[in-house]
Amino acid sequence: MLKPFKEFWASGEKDAQMCIYDASWDTHFGFCCDVDDETSQKLARLPGVLSVKPDPDFGSVKKDYSFSNVQGASTLLFPLGNTKHWLVRMDKPGIGVVTKAQMVDYYAQILTKVLGNVFVCSEKDAQMCIYHVSWKSNFGFCCELDEESASNLASVPGVLSVQPDKSYDSENKDYGGNDIKKSKDVSISAEASQTTPTRTKKLFVTGLSFYTSEKTLREAFEGFGQLVEVKIIMDKISKRSKGYAFIEYTTEEAAAAALNEMNGKIINGWMIVVDVAKTSPPRYSRGQSRSAATR
Repeated sequence: MLKPFKEFWASGEKDAQMCIYDASWDTHFGFCCDVDDETSQKLARLPGVLSVKPDPDFGSVKKDYSFSNVQGASTLLFPLGNTKHWLVRMDKPGIGVVTKAQMVDYYAQILTKVLGNVFVCSEKDAQMCIYHVSWKSNFGFCCELDEESASNLASVPGVLSVQPDKSYDSENKDYGGNDIKKSKDVSISAEASQTTPTRTKKLFVTGLSFYTSEKTLREAFEGFGQLVEVKIIMDKISKRSKGYAFIEYTTEEAAAAALNEMNGKIINGWMIVVDVAKTSPPRYSRGQSRSAATR
C-alpha cells in the first residue's frame, strides 16, 4: 500500500509511514495520509484500494472508513442503482476454529457464486459488495445487492436468512436472529448431528471453486472409501459449475469419515462445506442470466 510513496522519497517506507496519521483495521480497513494530488491518484489505482478522497474530518479522531460513500463494485455490477442493503445470517461453519480472514474469504466465495451466474464477477468484486462481517459467536455479513441477487443468495445452502439491513448506519447488527425460528431449528439440528452417527452414503459439498473438476474432487475424497459417483452440478445457461456437488460412497462408514475429515478443507483455494445430502436436493437454480433474457 505504501508503494507509490517510495517513488517520491529516497528513504522509502519510513517516510511513507510518517505521512499516515490515522488507520482502521477492525471492521473496516483503510488509512488517512498527507500526500499531494499526483500521489493520491497513483494510490487510487493500486489493487485493493476502494477509494481515495479528501478527508472531511481531518480535525476529528472519528473517521468514516465505511463503504457508504464509495462507488465500488456495487455501482459497476448494478449500474441502474437498484440495490439495497442486506443482512445475511449464516449457519455455523462445520470446522472448529476459524479466523476472520477465513470467514471473509468464505462469505466472498459464496457471494461470487451467486453473482457469477448473472454477472462477470470476481471474488474481489464480491468482497467490495460486503460492508460488515460477523464471525465469532454469530456468523453472517452485510452486503449491497439487488433484489434478484438477494433472492438467489437466500437459496444457497448454509444461508439461514437474507433480510433488509435495518441498522445500516450502525455497527451493531443482529446476526443472532433471535426472532427467526429457522435459526433456532438449525442450531438444534446441528447439536443433534454431533451426537447422532451419520447414516448416509451420499454427501453434499458446496463452496467449490468454479474451476474444480470432478477428477480433482474424486482425488480429494477417494481416500475414505470406494466411490459410487462424484457429480458436480452445472449451470444450464453458463455451462459452468454452480459451486456444489454430490458424492456417494458404497458404505456409510466411508461417507461418515469423509464428512468428518473434509468439512472446512481447502480445495483449489476455496474452503468447502460438506454435509449429509438431503433426500430432495435444495433448489439452487439461478434462472436465466440477464444477458440471455434480453436476447
